Amino acid sequence: MLAKREPNVEERILQSAKRLFFDRGVSRTPLRAIAMDVGTSESGILRFFHDKHDLVGAVAGLCWDEVYDYIVEALRARHVCSHDPRVELLEVMQAVLEHAEANRATVSFLVDHFHYRVAAGLDTAALARHEARWDGYTQYRRMIEQLCMRILNENPGLRAAGITYLGLCNLTLCLIYGASGGWRLSEANPLVHGEKVPIEDILAVLRKVIYKNGPSTDDATDRRC
Repeated sequence: MLAKREPNVEERILQSAKRLFFDRGVSRTPLRAIAMDVGTSESGILRFFHDKHDLVGAVAGLCWDEVYDYIVEALRARHVCSHDPRVELLEVMQAVLEHAEANRATVSFLVDHFHYRVAAGLDTAALARHEARWDGYTQYRRMIEQLCMRILNENPGLRAAGITYLGLCNLTLCLIYGASGGWRLSEANPLVHGEKVPIEDILAVLRKVIYKNGPSTDDATDRRC
């Protein structure tokens, strides 16, 4: 994921498609425009991608790679090494929201075109390539799911309070997607949708749920190496 690949035709197609999709929108970007930008033909694009929907899905996968890489780098830069998975989950959420805040075009694209992950009609080999392109999203989801499972396993009081694994996972994801989508709506029409919610306010909701009695001093200091 973090290793840089040698630039090739497929990579150039993806980068060109991402830029043009972001600038013009998917519906106003025909394959021939991408082909001209890359210096290939429409058939050259179709050597790597089943159709335009597959290409849109691949660009979405590329965006999720960037999100996941940002999370990994953010955790590394902050030297997060807590033994408490609650600390790490909050750091992951903060990193995702920071990325969303700094990359509004990416958020808009993913909100509008997330469903393009569905690739009906692909043969086995093409479907395998398609799924491989979504490795960043898969790892991002797995990271959150594993942290939620650890939180419940290590804090039986949460289970006793009725908090389930699925409930915690979905709450975390809903806070992330709801916040980033809400920012987009607030920017478009602040009079209708209100002011942008600060990241710390969103983190406070999850913090209230996963810390039954509130975070202790040890919790606060056990965040970094």
